Amino acid sequence: VMGGEEITLQAELEDEERWEAQDIPLDIVYEDDDIIVINKPRDFVVHPGAGTPDGTVLNALLHHYPDIAEVPRAGIVHRLDKDTTGLMVVAKTVPAQTRLVRALQKRNITREYEA
Repeated sequence: VMGGEEITLQAELEDEERWEAQDIPLDIVYEDDDIIVINKPRDFVVHPGAGTPDGTVLNALLHHYPDIAEVPRAGIVHRLDKDTTGLMVVAKTVPAQTRLVRALQKRNITREYEA
C-alpha cells in the first residue's frame, strides 16, 4: 500500500472462547483480595489447548473463583510447563492482573528455578 488506495476487508469475529469450570482441587498457598498463589503439581497443564481441552489449572480456577472469568486469561499471568512443579501467582481482578503483567515485563518479579 503506497497511500491513497482504498482497502476493503471482510472479516468475521470468532465466538469468544469460554472455558468450563471443573471441580479440580488446588493447593492454595496464599490468597488475598487481589491474588492467589497456588502450588502447581507435576502433570497439571496450566491452560486448555488443542491436546488438553480441559482438566487444567484454568478450569480449576473457574470452579473455585467463578468471578475470575471476567479477568483476561482467568487471571493467569505466567505459566509453568506441564512437568514443572512450583508456585504460580494468579490475579483475581483486572487491576491486579495489569499490575502483575507490568511487573513481569519490567522484570520486577523474579523467578527462580531449581533443577
